[in-house]
Amino acid sequence: MVSDRLRYHPIEPAGLDGFHSLVQDEHVRRYMMDGNLFPREWSATHLRESQGLFERRGVGIWLVRDKTTDELVGFCGFLEDASIHPEPQLVYAMFERFSGRGYATEMARTAVARARSQPGFVEVVASVDEVNVASLRVLERLGFERIATQQGSFG
Repeated sequence: MVSDRLRYHPIEPAGLDGFHSLVQDEHVRRYMMDGNLFPREWSATHLRESQGLFERRGVGIWLVRDKTTDELVGFCGFLEDASIHPEPQLVYAMFERFSGRGYATEMARTAVARARSQPGFVEVVASVDEVNVASLRVLERLGFERIATQQGSFG
């Protein structure tokens, strides 16, 4: 899968180190991981869950690389968390050095388009911490509507 500036590859065992480096990154952990550090097994578990989601629903987590430099930018796609919503949830994250360039919007737009091309994705769900203003703007640009507010780690 490709977008204007990026290439997307489903995470596989060979990509575990890249995925784990992202979820260990302070910028990514600030909101997505509620600041927590998780062991490599956490990343391996999510890799396996993503593979299962690809098999069942045609979406999962993609590692995202710059088309020109092949540098790892981040990840995007869908994760399942039934405690938040019964449907897979849109997620995206990147190393801080790529922030402010429109990559999050490009990644999220690409993931949403892929989901909409799969059967059963009538609606696409995402959740974001209210203090993560940049991510809220990404979702607004893509036409997401706020449907609920839940208590989270940041209040």
